[in-house]
Formats: sequence, C-alpha cells, structure tokens
Amino acid sequence: MNQPIPPSEEELHAYVDGELDTSRHAEIEVYLQRHPLVLERVLEWRHTSRLLRSDLLHTVASRPNPRLDVSQVRRRLILRARVRMVAAAILVAGVAGGVAGGWQLGRERAAVAPMADAVEAYRVFASDANRPVEIGADNEATLQKWLSKRLGRSITFPDLHGEGFDLLGGRLLATAEGPAALIFYQDKAGQRVSLYIRQSNRFDRGTRGSRNEDGLLTHYWYDGGYGFAVVGRADDPRAAAINAAMRSAG
Repeated sequence: MNQPIPPSEEELHAYVDGELDTSRHAEIEVYLQRHPLVLERVLEWRHTSRLLRSDLLHTVASRPNPRLDVSQVRRRLILRARVRMVAAAILVAGVAGGVAGGWQLGRERAAVAPMADAVEAYRVFASDANRPVEIGADNEATLQKWLSKRLGRSITFPDLHGEGFDLLGGRLLATAEGPAALIFYQDKAGQRVSLYIRQSNRFDRGTRGSRNEDGLLTHYWYDGGYGFAVVGRADDPRAAAINAAMRSAG
C-alpha cells in the first residue's frame, strides 16, 4: 500500500476546516493515524477552532468581516503563540537566578484551580451534538489502546451502567502538561458526564477535592503522576455514585 504524502501545514489547516476534497481528506486521515504527534497538533487546532467559533457567534455583526473568519483567526493566534514562545525562550536564557525565582513566584500566584482544563474540555465538547468524541464506544478496544499508549499508562473505562450511563467514546487533547484523555458517558436522556486524565506533578499523590462552578460539579484527585477529574451537572443526584465508580480509573 502506498504511503500517503505528508501534508503541508496549509493542508492540515484545510483539513481542520473541512476544505479538502474527499480523496485528500482520506489520505490525511491515514497519515494522522500513523503520526500521533501531528494528530495531537491537529486536535489542538480543532479544539481552538471550536472555542473561537463559539465566541465569534456572540460578537460577529450582521455585515461579514473577513478578519473574523475562524480559520484565519486561528492561524493568526498560532503564529502569535510561536512568536511568544521564541521570545520566552530568549528571555529564560538570559534571566539571572534571582529573577527566575521571582518569575516562579508569579507563576504560583497565577495558578489556576486544580484540573481546570477538565472543566473547559467538558464545556466545549459535552454540548457538541455532532462529534463530541473522536472514537466511539463501538470501537472501545481501539480507543482504550490508543489513549493508554498516548498517556503512557493503562486506562480503564469504569462501568456506569448502575448509574444509568453508557460509554459514549473519547478523544485525545493536547494540553500544556502533555496529552489528555477525555472520556464521555451518556444516559438515555442525553445527559453527559466526563472523565478526564492527564499527567501532572503539580500536586502530591492523594490530593483530592471538588468544586461547583456555574452548575458543573468537578471531583478531582491526583495519583501516580496523573491528575483525574470527573465533571457533570451539579444538580444530578447520582453525582456521588458516579464519582465513586469513576475512581476505579485511577
């Protein structure tokens, strides 16, 4: 079988935006399955596009503005991010020990809530009616193997049938701390709950807690160099039972 031609960055952007013809789209699908690092980058772009699209729907005026095209905005943001990364690398290379200590203190003060990215991932994908997951429950074995390999640990999918939820599927996300697994369950009414797993050394093993944010209840814990979070509706009377069942994942 012929190897697919490696896509250019422009083609990858076109792939994310659904602008490729069917044959080239299929070739890139094959290429991405064989190159997980490129796949992570593409999934991050797709995640950014969905965030931008959600924000722009609230801000776009009735007259079209080419500068607010989602694909163009995303590409400008990626370019700016690269510039910032280079500038940061130059800055870090030149700072003295005392300045570095102050910078670290500033980072600690600006620290976000534990597993905050799990909540944001839920907000983005839980309401997606068309494609909340990359691989569905009908390919559970493939999904489990894929996520386990990318996260560097064996991942199990807890059984939530007793709480009325079936496995919906999952996806891989790119985060500042490395790849993250987002796994969704859904009940017969369409309500969803997620399990989020990624590497993390920010907190000691055994650290755990919960918080209620804008109607979403998050239970989180840290174990063996990984962070775990269960996110669902705060008004769900099954929340405690769901959290207890999810703990079997880590």
